Amino acid sequence: MEADKLGQGDIAFQANLYESANPSRRWLHGGRRAWVTGAIQRFARRRGTRFLEIGIGCGLYTAEMARLGPVLAIDINPGFVAAVAGLENVEARVEDVTSLSLRPSYDVAVCSEVIEHLPGSQRALANISQALRPGGVLILTTPHAYSTAELFARLLVFPLVRGIVRRLYAEHVEDLGHINRLTRAALLGQIHEACFDVLEQYDCGLYLPGVAEFCGKPGQQLAAWLEGGLRRIPLLRELLWTQCYVLRKKQGSDA
Repeated sequence: MEADKLGQGDIAFQANLYESANPSRRWLHGGRRAWVTGAIQRFARRRGTRFLEIGIGCGLYTAEMARLGPVLAIDINPGFVAAVAGLENVEARVEDVTSLSLRPSYDVAVCSEVIEHLPGSQRALANISQALRPGGVLILTTPHAYSTAELFARLLVFPLVRGIVRRLYAEHVEDLGHINRLTRAALLGQIHEACFDVLEQYDCGLYLPGVAEFCGKPGQQLAAWLEGGLRRIPLLRELLWTQCYVLRKKQGSDA
């Protein structure tokens, strides 16, 4: 498929986010990928850990989890499901997390960059909680509603803006399709309602408009330096793009 016809539902588009020629774009997605991969490795403490993946995308995390234990991977996109269905240790299904109903038999769930696409994230979190054993862990990421990246991304609904940005990046850029942007306070409310406790919390990804597009590697290094400072200031952390959590299902809970 031609690059200018790719969209959110194409594996090549998803994979390019991590392989972009633009240093800032690659770093923004790569930093989140590194955190999620690290969390998977930390919480798969024994062989045979049972994983549940919600939102397969290009299969980066599916393959990582399959090295550590059996994986049930679900997505509403049949193409994403088909791409991982042949992996050893993976069962892949076309399924919607908002209508998911599973017995509490999973140790670790991964839901990265999914709930911002859902009108019913509270239902999704409750269904994931139901699928986890008591004490099971959910690795969750989603954008901060008022991060610099999300504020700019709101403009991508306009074709003229998308066209300009595509020319600047010299690669495909698409409207993010985020219909459920959550502040930290709103998300924490949903997390607690779904019977989770927060074990770890991390924020990453500072997008600097203009700097990201025109300043190359030095611009990416500046953003990384500023990110470290913003992360230490509670009032400014939500300017960073991604809020990341490791959550534990409460003992004796029934979401």
